[in-house]
Amino acid sequence: MKSFKFKYSATVWLLLSLILALAIIGAAWNAFNLTQYSWSTFKTISYSLLTVMTAALAVFVLSVMISSKYVVKGEYLYTRFGFIFNKVKIEEIVEITHFKKSDKLVVYFSDAKYSVIVIPPENYGAFVIAIREVNKSVVYDVKIDGEDTPE
Repeated sequence: MKSFKFKYSATVWLLLSLILALAIIGAAWNAFNLTQYSWSTFKTISYSLLTVMTAALAVFVLSVMISSKYVVKGEYLYTRFGFIFNKVKIEEIVEITHFKKSDKLVVYFSDAKYSVIVIPPENYGAFVIAIREVNKSVVYDVKIDGEDTPE
């Protein structure tokens, strides 16, 4: 099993941090309201649900911040974003292209779909090697962005 940590941009880190802070504040505020103003059944249920939902949002965002990664394990490539994950058979990968100008790594699949792999550029080589260890027919290509674009 080989693991490659997801690389978030500074803007994404800022937004995730903002969501986490707001979710924690929301959970604390609703828990406070639950203890102070729960004199009716409706308010008790409302504040309880809001506390649980905002706490769950905080846990989810924290999991996305901590454990987002790509994992090559067995015959599959797993993409993990916290508790959410997706798996793709490595046999379905036909090509991996490194676009030099934009410094992006793109994986092309047999069904004509593609995915941009968002990992640190220094891990591109190890990622390609991990994929090609499982599927030796994967073509690796390096292009300068726009080189095959008609003028």
